This record gives sequence, structure tokens and C-alpha cells, in this order.
Amino acid sequence: MKSTSIADYFSDYRAEWPAHNFASLFVRPPYFSKLEKLRPCLVIGGRGTGKTTVLKSLRFGSAEIGVSDSVVPADAENPYLGIYLRMNKNRVRAFTSSEIEASLASRAFTHYFNVLAGQELCKMSSWLSAKGLPSLSDIAVNRIANAYGVQAEVHSVDALYELLAVTIVQLELWVNNGGRSERPNFSIAEAPLRYFVEALDQVGALAGRQVFCCIDEYENLVDWQQAALNTYLKHSEPPLSYKIGIRRGGLKTRNTSDQLDQISTPDDFAEIDIRNESFGTFALDVLEHRLARARESGINVGPATSFLPDLSFEEEAIALGCERISDQVLEELRKKDVALFAWAKTIPAHQLYFLQYWSESGNGTAVELARDWLTRPDHWDTRFANYGYASLFWLSRGRKGARIRKYYAGLETFVQLASGNIRYFLELVDSAIAEQLRESSFLAPDQVFSISPKAQTLAARLVAKRRLDQLEGLSERGIELKRLVLAIGKVFFELARDPAGRAPEQNSFVLSAGGETREQVVQLLADGVAHLAFESDPRTKPTSTSELRDEEYRLHPIFCPFFEYSHRRKRRITIKPEDIIRLRTEPNRAIADMTGRRREQLPKMELPEQLAMFSDFFGG
Repeated sequence: MKSTSIADYFSDYRAEWPAHNFASLFVRPPYFSKLEKLRPCLVIGGRGTGKTTVLKSLRFGSAEIGVSDSVVPADAENPYLGIYLRMNKNRVRAFTSSEIEASLASRAFTHYFNVLAGQELCKMSSWLSAKGLPSLSDIAVNRIANAYGVQAEVHSVDALYELLAVTIVQLELWVNNGGRSERPNFSIAEAPLRYFVEALDQVGALAGRQVFCCIDEYENLVDWQQAALNTYLKHSEPPLSYKIGIRRGGLKTRNTSDQLDQISTPDDFAEIDIRNESFGTFALDVLEHRLARARESGINVGPATSFLPDLSFEEEAIALGCERISDQVLEELRKKDVALFAWAKTIPAHQLYFLQYWSESGNGTAVELARDWLTRPDHWDTRFANYGYASLFWLSRGRKGARIRKYYAGLETFVQLASGNIRYFLELVDSAIAEQLRESSFLAPDQVFSISPKAQTLAARLVAKRRLDQLEGLSERGIELKRLVLAIGKVFFELARDPAGRAPEQNSFVLSAGGETREQVVQLLADGVAHLAFESDPRTKPTSTSELRDEEYRLHPIFCPFFEYSHRRKRRITIKPEDIIRLRTEPNRAIADMTGRRREQLPKMELPEQLAMFSDFFGG
């Protein structure tokens, strides 16, 4: 067995990478049937959630580059044909030049979009002709060319494509020179597209199918550009419809070009939020599909659950050192109460240590708590169910030099860490494979390849560190976002290690009142949500009168292994906006205040190695 080849099936997790990989590894997401419907759609999701991949899968010819019929239907069976347009930020923002009058810039941008779509429709028309479907007549091609402002006679779709290519260059030069060169003719919004699609329909080239215009990276458009294209969406009619991929919070306006009308859901379009579309099922399908491909090539690998094995609570508690603490509890009971000592010896180590955890939470001595447990076992069963998982993070206290202080392993854990982001999920698996191969590069011929919980945990930490480092380059406020992630992560790390008087698994937060300061922080957090540093949801019921009814935030779960706190969506704390602002000047005091009590943070020598490297920041 060539164990290294398993990595080949997980190293590609971007739709922009080689076409043969896209073709052979694409899996339809659960919401695909919604996207196939004829009405316009907004597909909402962050980077890596699969928007580009799924939009490209709608494009004409996608079934010809190797996607099997079991994964995506062949074009002949689809009730649609798609074209794909990406809103390149460098180019679309060129139309925002202050040297060009606003109304003229809007008309120029509309024409630019028409030409881009026209080039794609030319490619689709040629592809249909090659399939033996009817071609457009010279009259139809000339009518389309005239709609684009082309005066010359055009006798084929291929010639039209070349003329549109020249038009793009002329338009870009006019825009880049502030409108001082000769101005090209501008086409009317959507008119050339509709002429083109209707002409194809009239000659029978569409064979009764609809045309989907797929627009990707819609968030790169400024508000007036979105308003222009919102008009296309609102007034779309068969056989032309629009499918738009956009980041969360990327819709800057719902206005249309006349400013008097707006787009709304469900009246004008369907809204597909990828995060709410059965991501766990999708991630499992993607993983199983790639594992099946690996098995076809002769790799000895089992199903997903054995490929990414989990640790039971007992196994993890023992691995984290619960036996050392339970021995201490037994010794204390032996000295104080022989009867309790005899009872405690019947309790497994992965449960008995919980007495010491509860004692350090300020609830009495281990002896007192043992007596209570003996008399009220049902009560303690409930308590253990509520606090048991949180106590695993406490087990690492005092274990200086331990490489792993909390495990993040198993298919379900990876799904929760990825939190709706298929690219993150595949990156976790890819990194885990690499860690496993470093751990044991040789496998016996009959040995099934799987990834140990240790390798999974180290990989999750590595991916989190990689994403943390990348924050600096993702936004104009990237450095500030990274500092905020470090601070909030450190807060939840401290809370996970210090159980005294706290609810278990606190890992989200809301902002208290704060006026202008609060607005500054909300804007920073909104930028963080857009760049997957944070997640936000409508907050649940308030826990105090000082909390406002707005968003509840948490770090993206991908960072949990780095900061070593619970990845499960649980309880929240309230943070003052002023403390977040103070991170710029007094991070040490601000972090201490965010934890809810003024006390010293854990010393550098007790920090996990990945946090110790930022001790200068944490210490101010």
C-alpha cells in the first residue's frame, strides 16, 4: 500500500484549482435542488463554504469535464444551462473613480457587465452548436451586436465574441483614464443578454431550458453597482434567471437602479444560507466520496467514522491524566474516612476525579462532596452530565510541558470546527493526514489507514494557527482583528481552566451598552464576521437588563483547538465595549476584566506552547 497517496484525495479544496479535480471530486450539496429551481437565488456563505464550486457546477459543460452522473446530472438532463461570471474586485472598483460622473459610471458598469455576460453566452452558443443544436442566424447575431453598440456586420457567434473582447479593452481603457479617451457606446441594462437568450430559445438551441446567469463574489461590488444588478434580478423573466453568490453581510443595498424599488425575499428571490443547509450531511458525503475514490485506487481505508476515530469520554479523561487526580482524591479519603474510601474505590477514575474539580469550584472539600455523592447519586449524575465535558479542560491545569491538553478528534468534532465551511473541513482532514503520516509513515500491507486522535488534534491546532496568521492580510483592519481574536480566545481559555463559580462551557459573548464606543466595536466585529474571524447570530433571551437585544458573537470554532476551549455552542458572557477598545493599550488588564474578575492570568510557563508565543501581547 502506498499510504502517502491518500493525501492526493484531500489536498484540493478550492474550486479554482485544476478542472479535473473539480470534476472528479465535486459532490452536490444538500441545497442543490433549491438552487436548480427557476427563480433567482442568493447563495450566502463565507469564504470556503462552497459558493464558487456550486455556481461553477451550474455552468454549461460542467458534466463533460469528468463529473459522474451520480454526482451531478449531465447537461442533457438539466432543465437549465448556466454561465458563470466572477466580479473581480480590481476591475469592478475601477468604475468608482471620482473622475467619472456618477450616472455615467453606472451606465459604463452596466455595459461592462453586459459584455462579460455576452462573452459567456457566445461560448455557450458555440458549445450548443457543437452538440448539433441550431445555430443563430446572421440576422440574430447582428441584432445582438447592435444591442452592444457594435456597428460592423457580424456573421457568426465566434466573430461576435472577438468584437466583445475588443469592446472590453476599450471600455477598461476609458474607465482607467478617467473618461478622457473616446467614450464607447453603452448598452441598455440587460437588453443584449435578453436578446441573446431569447434568440437561442427561438431557434431551439436551448431545447426548452432556462439560462442561469451565475454571479460570484457579489460583495465586491459597491452599493450603486449592486443596485444596478439588483434591477436585473428583480425584473428577470424566463428564459433568463440569476444565481448570486455573496458573503454574509455582503449585500450592501436592496435598492434597484431607480432607487424607488427594492428587492425582497421571498417575493423577488430565494435566500439560501449555506450555514443552515445540513452541513454535517454534506461534509460526510464529501468525505465518503473521496474515501471511495481512494479505495478505487487500491488504498486500504475504511469508512469516515473509522478514518477519523473519536475518543470516548473515558478514553480522553484517562489520556488527559484523570487517574493522577483520582489517586489524590482516594488518598485524601483514606486519611479522613475509611468508609468513604471503600466506596470511592468502586468509582472509576474517569468519574472520581470530578470530586476534586467540583471542590475547586468552591463547593466544599472532597470529603464533604463524596458524602453528598454517596447519598444523592442521581443528583451527581445530572451534575456530571452538565459539567463533565467542561471538566476535561480543567484536567490540564498544572501539566507543564504536556503537548496535548485537550483532544479535538472525530468526524462530528471536525464538522463542528468547520462550522459550515467545507474548505475548512477538508483542510482539517488534509492536515490530519499529514500529521498521521509524520507520526507513522509505514503501514503493514493489511493495515487500514486511519488518523489517530493525537494527529487530528495537532492538525486542528495547526489549521487554527494558520487561519489566525492569515487574518492580518484579509482586511484593512486585519492586525486589529488578529489582536481581538487573540484577546477573546485568551478570555475563553482562562474561563475553561478556572471553573470556580462559573457556568460550564462559556464560549460566546454579547456586548453591553456603550454608546459611540459600542458602535466602533460592532463595526470591527462585523468586519470579523465577514472574514470568518467571528460568527454572529440573533441573540437568545437576555440574562440581564444591561444586555441589548442584538447579535451574539463567538470566535469561529476553527480557533477553538488553538485556544483550547469548547467548540460546542453553549453559554455566553457579557463584554464591555470599552474593554475591547482597551486592548490597544492595556491588553493584560482588558483580558482580566473580560474574564469577570480582576486576577492574574496564568503565567507563561503554564500556557500551552501555541499561546506562550503570544505571551508578550497577553502581558501587555
